Amino acid sequence: MSKKKVLFIHQNFPAQFKSIAPFLAFTKKYEVYTLAWKKTLKEDDYLKSMGDMTHYQYEIEIGSSKNIHPLATEFESKMIRADSVALKCFELKNKGFTPDLIIDHPGWGETLFIKEVWPDVKILSFFEYYYNTSDSDVDFDLEQSTVNGYEMSKKLIARNAPINLSYSICDGIFAPTNFQKSTAPKWLQNKINVIHDGIDTDLIKPGLNNASISIKYKNINDNKLISTKLSKKDKIITFVNRNFEPYRGYHSFVRTLPLIQKSHPDAFILLIGGDQVSYGAPHQSGESYKNIFLKEVNDTLVDPSKLIFLGKVDYKTFISILDLSSVHVYLTYPFVLSWSMLEVMALEKVVVGSKTGPVEEVIQDNINGLLVDFFDTKDIANKVISVLDNPKKFDAIRKKARKTIIDNYDLRRVSLPKQMALIESILDE
Repeated sequence: MSKKKVLFIHQNFPAQFKSIAPFLAFTKKYEVYTLAWKKTLKEDDYLKSMGDMTHYQYEIEIGSSKNIHPLATEFESKMIRADSVALKCFELKNKGFTPDLIIDHPGWGETLFIKEVWPDVKILSFFEYYYNTSDSDVDFDLEQSTVNGYEMSKKLIARNAPINLSYSICDGIFAPTNFQKSTAPKWLQNKINVIHDGIDTDLIKPGLNNASISIKYKNINDNKLISTKLSKKDKIITFVNRNFEPYRGYHSFVRTLPLIQKSHPDAFILLIGGDQVSYGAPHQSGESYKNIFLKEVNDTLVDPSKLIFLGKVDYKTFISILDLSSVHVYLTYPFVLSWSMLEVMALEKVVVGSKTGPVEEVIQDNINGLLVDFFDTKDIANKVISVLDNPKKFDAIRKKARKTIIDNYDLRRVSLPKQMALIESILDE
């Protein structure tokens, strides 16, 4: 029986395919190929560790047109990318390569013309998010909203246009959460299978860091370098963002810090992330959100030296820090759920999470975590303080948190089997 050829297309591979791609490669039942943007593909040791794969690259040789209508700019960029991918695929086809299945993330428009290259190829598409014009992330936080309703709506409709076209030609769709699925229009929801990317609970488990971890950081006030060693004996509050911005509740969290420090001045507050923007718009001032909101509370902090910005850290350090956490705060707009919240729960930590759709799908209040109003800084602070006051009181919640991840989001026992079943069902059609 000949091996099935699976081609992953993602401009920033592996991204969401970091588990399923190597799993297919290691099964030896499939030949795995990837196609990524030359500018972002990193052929490093990490990529090599993913198994026997053949990596292709596409190039983008033209830029966006000048004086184009603003609403057409993003659409054009995706058409350019779709054409670039199609031309590369025609080149591969002319050399005798034809995949049986393509697994893609259509958010950048890459596979829009792919059926013109291989009319019979099956396409399984990842669904991340659909932009709605109301009752969504865009009108959730009125404090941060700078664009009026119609101006925002037409941008979102234009952004969705190529996504709609891409999903109309695929043979199957999978989304990580029910919340993300719920953002899709009704005609699309019927095609979406909910399968999370998966958390490797065999690797991410309590006790990874039995002793301590040494960290170096700069005092936020005088920029002096500080070295310290932290252990589970310390009170440690953790907060993680890809970048510190309102979408992930950075402003709400920072506003809790004076209250938390007043109650627990000896607690270390560790923030992991960058100071750019991942999802929303940059602040109109040009200054980073990190600094804007830090200035707001700086004068009321009890001990600024205990507020520690670690920047972006490698994954091993990231997990080691979370393993020391006494309590973790995760806040988000109604948007894509971060892997970090599930990883923290897998480590048997108490998560104080926002009462927003993606979080409420996972956390039940006072059962496997604590839920708070995204904007209620007093409530957030009080929940964090309650955990620091009496850690043992929350032992059952910690145990239930990990069980939730094992039962519903485990990589090897839940996610990968479901993904494989979906892949095989599409190939068998």
